[in-house]
Amino acid sequence: MTLGAPERPMEPPERLAVGDWDDPVNVEQAYDGIERRVLCTDGEVMMVHYTVEESAVFPEHEHDETRQTVYVVKGAVELFGDYQRRLEAGDSFLVGPGVRHGVRGAVEHTELVDTFSPPIEEYAEK
Repeated sequence: MTLGAPERPMEPPERLAVGDWDDPVNVEQAYDGIERRVLCTDGEVMMVHYTVEESAVFPEHEHDETRQTVYVVKGAVELFGDYQRRLEAGDSFLVGPGVRHGVRGAVEHTELVDTFSPPIEEYAEK
């Protein structure tokens, strides 16, 4: 037996949602200097790519039921709201329901990948 190898084959997922960069679910200017690109969703979780320009602000807000994860792919943002912190490429954070949060672009060009569960349905609407 190889250390770390599963003892039995993993079960296949119940469903598979594939996102296409060139044919996303939806692309829109979320706010001035912030592009939101919904990559894929299956009704339970949604993956979104954000491009955030320097000084662009995603206003402080909270989600009633949704949990959100954020991964900083490139650049840096300033997190504000209930928590304040600078986040740079490679950093991540998780926001639970009811937590006030917003971000501000800290450098010329930042890219984020977020997940939302349950999805924020209006983000997927074209």
